[in-house]
Amino acid sequence: MIVATGTEPAAELVGRSAETERIDAIFNRLGRGGDALLIRGDPGIGKSALLHHARLRADAAGIRSLLTTGVESEAELAFAGLHQLLQPILGIREMLPDRPRRVLEAAFCIAGDLEPDLFRVALAAHQLVCEAAESGPLILIVDDAHWLDQSSLGVLAFIARRLELEPVAFLAAARSGYATRLADGGLPTIELGRLSAEAAANLLDRGAPGLHPVMRARVLAASAGNPLALVELARSLPPEAGIREQLSFPALPLTVRLERAFSARLDELPAHTRACLLAAALDGRASLGEVVRCAATVAGNVVSVSAVDPAVEVGLVEIDAQELRFRHPLIRSALRQKATVAQRIATYAALAEVVVDPERKLWHRAMAAVGCDEDLAADLEDYAEAARRRGAMTVAAPALERAAALTAEPRRKGKRLVRAAEVADELGLADVARRLLQQADSLELEPLETARLAWLRLMINGDVWFEKGAARLFVSIAGQMLSGGDADMALRSLVPIAHRCWWTRTQNRTRRYLVDTAQGMGAAYDDPRLLAVMAMAHPEVTGPSVLERISGIEPQELADPLGAMYVGIAAEKAGDFALGARLLGRAVNRLREQGRLGMLTQALVHYAWAATYSGDWGAAAAAAAEAARLAADTRQPQFGVTSQLLSAVVEGLRGRDAHLDEVLASPEQMLVATDSGPMLAPAHMARAASALGDGRHDDAFRQLWPIFDESAPAFHRFMRWPVVLDLVEAGVNSGNSGRLTGVLLDLEEVARRAQPPILVAGLTSARPLLADDREAEALFAVALGQDASGHLFLRARTLFSFGRWLRRRRRSAEARQPLRDAVALFDALGATRWSERARHELRATGERIGRRVPDARDRLSAQELQIAQLAAQGLTNREIGERLFLSHRTIGGHLYRIFPKLEIAGRAQLRDALLHATGES
Repeated sequence: MIVATGTEPAAELVGRSAETERIDAIFNRLGRGGDALLIRGDPGIGKSALLHHARLRADAAGIRSLLTTGVESEAELAFAGLHQLLQPILGIREMLPDRPRRVLEAAFCIAGDLEPDLFRVALAAHQLVCEAAESGPLILIVDDAHWLDQSSLGVLAFIARRLELEPVAFLAAARSGYATRLADGGLPTIELGRLSAEAAANLLDRGAPGLHPVMRARVLAASAGNPLALVELARSLPPEAGIREQLSFPALPLTVRLERAFSARLDELPAHTRACLLAAALDGRASLGEVVRCAATVAGNVVSVSAVDPAVEVGLVEIDAQELRFRHPLIRSALRQKATVAQRIATYAALAEVVVDPERKLWHRAMAAVGCDEDLAADLEDYAEAARRRGAMTVAAPALERAAALTAEPRRKGKRLVRAAEVADELGLADVARRLLQQADSLELEPLETARLAWLRLMINGDVWFEKGAARLFVSIAGQMLSGGDADMALRSLVPIAHRCWWTRTQNRTRRYLVDTAQGMGAAYDDPRLLAVMAMAHPEVTGPSVLERISGIEPQELADPLGAMYVGIAAEKAGDFALGARLLGRAVNRLREQGRLGMLTQALVHYAWAATYSGDWGAAAAAAAEAARLAADTRQPQFGVTSQLLSAVVEGLRGRDAHLDEVLASPEQMLVATDSGPMLAPAHMARAASALGDGRHDDAFRQLWPIFDESAPAFHRFMRWPVVLDLVEAGVNSGNSGRLTGVLLDLEEVARRAQPPILVAGLTSARPLLADDREAEALFAVALGQDASGHLFLRARTLFSFGRWLRRRRRSAEARQPLRDAVALFDALGATRWSERARHELRATGERIGRRVPDARDRLSAQELQIAQLAAQGLTNREIGERLFLSHRTIGGHLYRIFPKLEIAGRAQLRDALLHATGES
């Protein structure tokens, strides 16, 4: 592949017309909105050439390019790649609000008065890019993304998913076989394959027209359609080589061939030139001056800048101002491969002398160290803690690992390895965490570190959770943590196993054992984590106590959003969905303000569940949709699956279920493959809700029964609570009343003992449907007399059932009022199918009533409705964007689509349009 340099016209990329057209299409729509593209392929396949084509295309169109390149040796430097990318526009950071400006300055070590996490940096970087795009379109170009530091990758993946309405294009290239945040983020991707035989021959003839026919055939065969291999293998052969030389051409794996090709050219360079190149290969951020000074330090004599000229002349590197760039990353690989261990250590030591930046200097010292060095290990440990404080978790693990390698004392070494493994696990790097734990396992550890290691191993090896005795293991480990003096970690370590108890068929004695252990740890009576463990582990026993304890908590005591989240989870698991929704809503708002996206994702999922069964379906849909987006950013796939299931439940309840099977296909496939039977319950609930809204009672019963049948994989003891009325209504109207007796006796006993509000309300509404005519009316009166403030859907359905019951007994005049009230409530909730059924019943009483007019909830997506509601409250586009982690331009684009859907001209009419969205024709 011929690669153009500088600003010269782009040479034709042989055999890549489809790919260049794809890139050109991104530029063609840049005025209407942005796009992202990930280019993946083997080394030398042409990824960099396509990016160069994009850069030349941008230069020709007057579009500003921002570039960064991943460097293997920089993978431990937090936000290194992001800093390189954004450096040209950092000058406009003063235009950002105070907090995001300070977040960026902290991440790039410009200032240090904040401790941002990865997602605050992502938000701030996204704002900066959007601000820069105000003055003209931008293209962000990332080469060798597989070698970028994980902090930068996380931020870039966040940005790339939010460019739909921005004049910003994002193009990245990464090697196949490398897992990156970009690849995991679902970006549009080109898998770049080898050239066709015809294209490969054309490219070789252009670059080396004088090759002997036999030599030409061998190069074509050896290159296997790899463009760079075609060029470099031909160049690596001496011009006078003939058939004899060709017959001895080595048959090695492609990457080795290419590195051999580069190595052959490196051998021809002067020693000082090779020393400069090795310094640049080991520190991709080194300036030209630093590279030359490093070479001089290694050589022990004067080395001038002209030492790099031979490498420029043969096309190995390019010099741009004070920056030295390798023409291809394989040159860097070849340099590292050819250098001896002694040469690399000497170069790292020299770099540590000449580099001023303290972070790079520390890493060079660490890489140059031989044997143990406790002072250096302590510096690395301090650096890891500082990196964690500024949101650079992705460099804390390698810093701790290197610190451990430099540590002689076994217990201290083990402590550092365990801490490194914990950080790696938080980042989702399970393989790295396992390797570190394996190293720590062979050492003598302090009791507390032994417990932390055991707990982390259980968390990583998820299969253990479903084995007999898992709860006892967790409790034993928590006890060791408590004995080791870390009571906070001991209680926190029980939350995951309590969550496991809620999702599985754990025996009651195990549930009691877990609750007793948590209560015996000395935590405060109303400690949020204690309440969450109690409610998740054994809600049928602890529910009343949990709700009583929550009632004594003052709102100001929940200033910590994590505390509010845990208490909200406890309330919801104890069956008070309305209280849970209020507490979780508060937690969501505070976590959003703080930009804590990881915990916000979890809080949104719990809030969506609580809001669904407390009747705020619009909020539930918006929360589930936002959680699904953030789950990808925060690498929490389990919460992404749950949010998809919850979205389906809400759509089923609202009657917007045309694509229900399509929505459920992916999560159901994953859950079946992982044998996660109880997690299938929400999928059954979604399909049952859709069927009930249509009056398809047979279908609804078939979907619901597996949730209540203990022999079915989808049986879920606690998910029965909010859908007990669904089961009774479906069973009574499908001829399955006889199958309900045992289930209802069990649930009545649970209601008597634990009094979960959602179950008590559901059973009260269900009893009239099972009664004979002599008792039904009185039971309807009891059901309609209960407090329904947190159960509006149950009340609407009870009104509907009572109206139907009256009409079928020829009491049409009496039936009209409950049916009118049912229509009003169904309309307020957005239960479209139920509303139409209630209208049909009302018309059957002789009352004339029009069809329901579709309202905003029918016309807008969950995200659009959320944006419309915030705009109606008077928030500006920028304020809405900051709240939803989107740019103000994206918000403006959504509003541009929202206005015609609501048949209004502008935001001044939004409030009335949403307020009066329901009505009758």
